[in-house]
Amino acid sequence: MMEKFDTNDVQVLLKVAKINSLKFLDTMICYYNKIFQISSEETRTIYMKIGDTQSAKRDFDGAIRAYKKVLKADPENIDALLRLGKTYMDLGLPNEASESLKKLVVLDTASSEGYYLLGSAMFILDEKQTAIEALQRAIELKAGYADAYYKLGLVYDSMSDHDKAIEAYEKTIAFKQDFIRAYQSIGLAYEGKGLRDEAVKYFKKALEKEEKNAKY
Repeated sequence: MMEKFDTNDVQVLLKVAKINSLKFLDTMICYYNKIFQISSEETRTIYMKIGDTQSAKRDFDGAIRAYKKVLKADPENIDALLRLGKTYMDLGLPNEASESLKKLVVLDTASSEGYYLLGSAMFILDEKQTAIEALQRAIELKAGYADAYYKLGLVYDSMSDHDKAIEAYEKTIAFKQDFIRAYQSIGLAYEGKGLRDEAVKYFKKALEKEEKNAKY
């Protein structure tokens, strides 16, 4: 009987991945498959960990290749879809990101991060109403989602709807009081409304936060 693969050996393969190309690792995994009968689930686990390792090293191309290996075997793997979408966003590729993230939110309607990333991608693609809907869904799914409120404010600002933008930014700082960019954005929104005194007040608050953070 052939020896069963020990999943602890995943760590060995990850070390190999750090110093060798993914193509070389593919060959090694095929070899392990033949000798130790690695299951498809174990193979997916290996590639997911490789993708995470490469992403942490900011080797986004390597991470994408690894996540795509997972999706080739399991097209509905929600973890791989999420991480692939996030990696594409890190690379500044919103079209590719949106393809992955749209699939994700169909499969996992409770993914707050998935909706947040999709909203971010659609905002970049100038699909503002779709961005708003995705970000609002992210907020519904995750109470106090400051980043989603902030991004929602940016979308409204880009539409010159300064009142809704200010409302979203105020929500941001209610949940994340040291979010300096939110204070700055409120100031800019008030500036857009022609309310200079209110704008200056929030610019000063942003400076106070920066000075406070600089002390630590």
